[in-house]
Amino acid sequence: MIYIKEISAEERKSLEDMKKNHPNYMPRMRAHAVLLSASGFELQELCEIFGVCRQTIATWLHAWSRGGINALLDKPRSGRPRKVSNKENNNAAA
Repeated sequence: MIYIKEISAEERKSLEDMKKNHPNYMPRMRAHAVLLSASGFELQELCEIFGVCRQTIATWLHAWSRGGINALLDKPRSGRPRKVSNKENNNAAA
């Protein structure tokens, strides 16, 4: 079973800040998944909550275990930047 056993108060604060304030959706979602895992949610429950496969959740949790908060951030990608900002994209979904 894959889950986060314990996180310190400082790590919890950093994760909460990322979950609430990060400008991009994916790091917020990853931080939320780590927090829920540390609270006792199982992998399958997290899959249902976030609508992703088991391997995706496992990748997020392993990244956190290996690299901490920085491992939850998106890596630079090649290609053309988006034409629509994240804020506009989030407003369109509402």
